[in-house]
Amino acid sequence: MRLDVTPAVGNAAARAVHGHSAGADVVILGSTPGSAAAATDLAQSLAEVVPGLRRHDLDGPSALAALAALAETDHHRPLVAVAADLEVSPVALLDLLDRPGDPTATATVEPGGAGSAGPSVTTATGLPLLRTHPERRDVLSVGTARHTVTNPTALGAGVLRVAARDRAQAASIWRAAAGSASALDPAVAPADLALLALVRGGLGVGTVTLGPFSLRRGAASVTGAAGSPWQQRLRGASRGGDGFFSTYAVRPLSRRTTGVGLTHGWTPNVVTVCSLVLGLVASGLAAIDNRWTWALAAVLLLAALVVDCVDGEIARFTRRFSALGAWLDAVGDRVKEYSLIAAVAWVAARRGDSAWGLAALAMVLITLRHLEDYAYVHRQRASLAGVRPDRLDVDEPRDLGPTGARLDLAPPRTGAALAAFWAKKVMHLPIAERYLLLALGLLTFDPHVVLWAMIIAVSAAMAWTLGGRSVKALLHRDGYRPEPLPAGGWGHLDHQLDLGPLARLSWRVGGLPFPAALAGVALVLAAALAARFWGTPVVVAAVVVGALLMGAGCRPPLRHLFGWQAPLLLWLAEGVVVVSLAQQSAGVGAAAFAYLAAVAWHRYDVVYRLRDTGEPAAAWVTPVTLGVDGRIVVLTLLWAASVPLAPVLAWGALALFVLYAAESAVGWRAWMRAQPVPAASETDSAEEVVEG
Repeated sequence: MRLDVTPAVGNAAARAVHGHSAGADVVILGSTPGSAAAATDLAQSLAEVVPGLRRHDLDGPSALAALAALAETDHHRPLVAVAADLEVSPVALLDLLDRPGDPTATATVEPGGAGSAGPSVTTATGLPLLRTHPERRDVLSVGTARHTVTNPTALGAGVLRVAARDRAQAASIWRAAAGSASALDPAVAPADLALLALVRGGLGVGTVTLGPFSLRRGAASVTGAAGSPWQQRLRGASRGGDGFFSTYAVRPLSRRTTGVGLTHGWTPNVVTVCSLVLGLVASGLAAIDNRWTWALAAVLLLAALVVDCVDGEIARFTRRFSALGAWLDAVGDRVKEYSLIAAVAWVAARRGDSAWGLAALAMVLITLRHLEDYAYVHRQRASLAGVRPDRLDVDEPRDLGPTGARLDLAPPRTGAALAAFWAKKVMHLPIAERYLLLALGLLTFDPHVVLWAMIIAVSAAMAWTLGGRSVKALLHRDGYRPEPLPAGGWGHLDHQLDLGPLARLSWRVGGLPFPAALAGVALVLAAALAARFWGTPVVVAAVVVGALLMGAGCRPPLRHLFGWQAPLLLWLAEGVVVVSLAQQSAGVGAAAFAYLAAVAWHRYDVVYRLRDTGEPAAAWVTPVTLGVDGRIVVLTLLWAASVPLAPVLAWGALALFVLYAAESAVGWRAWMRAQPVPAASETDSAEEVVEG
């Protein structure tokens, strides 16, 4: 099949090959039942994805030795090894062979299931079983006719790409395996043995999931989604792992919109801006105290959600990714959500029934949930960092999995298991469910209904996720291992703490155990919530002592069993202090909301930069902005001195936003200018970490 298969999707630019594997050595491994014509058809198909390929045909017992010799001949271009009996559209191989960067990876098939974009029907007896890493997505174990894989998670398609920089190491591994009994066994496909040898020999091999494409390999076949390969590619552009509402309502609409965008040359970042504009227009309409404008705002908010999915789908379809695009998309999501909450609170204030405290509380809780999600997922990734491929001799018949482990793919969820899966997804309250809840709330034309619905739903989601994760951590059932620290000695959690000069002063004298930080948060929360009843000196003393305890108990590197909760607890302490003090003063609600919005924006920015670039914010930001500990102490002292908080919070919000935005722009620009190739981060609703 050729890249011009019909019906096509998008224009020629959307379907274009970028040439990331141009000039590669393409090796057809093994033989086909027919003549050399089948191998020629396969090579011609691959030529659509690999411009200027250099074709080689290798078969027989000496195939692995010949592959090793070929790998040594050139270290300036990639090498692609393909099973001779593979029949698949070249469109399916674009993500492996025409992706930014120079990855060493293999194409995998992950049978579809709930929330998946994989093939809907699989009859894959004969395809090699693989076990892959749940986070890094690299190959841990490979099966062949002679080799058993425990707890397999995917199937091998028979396409392996070796980066130019890895060819020398691959040649050494293949040469060592060339004389093995496995290499001489005619039942072992050379393509599968080549992959197995690399994994067992210690060369890291990533995975690229093919998506819902049809393919055949020998007697095995995989039935993909309906339509042509380009239509299958459009279906696969929808990110798997979405929530229920997104999977069954939003994504079907977004794919249709994506098809239009691909035809007209839309770019992901332009689509992100369009989604942001729709969300802001919805917020503007909600700020008008009129039932019909609220109804229209609900419609536009859901339209913004649909368009928000399109940017990621276009990026995946065209293989044009950027970490900046993911950041813009993520920040846009928060701007839309929080501006709508502010608009609703504005209407309530105009009606003479201020709801700014509720709006601020809703924003604090949503941010709290995201901070907890990111910190915990990163914690789990760090714990899985020590999981490595099984290093074994090529002829060992079984990998290092436990005795009695499952030896086939897990069956798809059905019945009660499927219902429980979707119930958990809904309980997690991903972005689509939150937007739906906001839209339904707008139809009531009651600001308090909108805000209370969001507060209750997010609180329930927090109780579900944080409670379950805490129990697992307490029982040591989550496999926690401390995060490997970089040379600077600070991990991701440490950079998220936002602790200022007070805390840093306590670190110089040794700090305190992490439970002291928990006690400090509890003391600050108690003082803030009881400020109306306690005397002013008691409140001030409690907040100061609590802030000192928070800082002293969070001394980097933070490696406590419950350390992932520190960023969210510190944010909660600041949010409750600001909301509580604002509730005791007239006319402070809007300024308090703006102040917390500025701090929340910075916290999100730090998370996204750490996630997508690995770079934290500049070291000067936290000392200059006083950190969470310094800010709550200063605000409490000003409140105790009867200083009007409205101008303090309003000007503080402006100053913080200017400082945070300026530093962020400089940091992102410096990182982008240092990148040799486009980043392979996928733009989407950027809650991939926390929603997926």
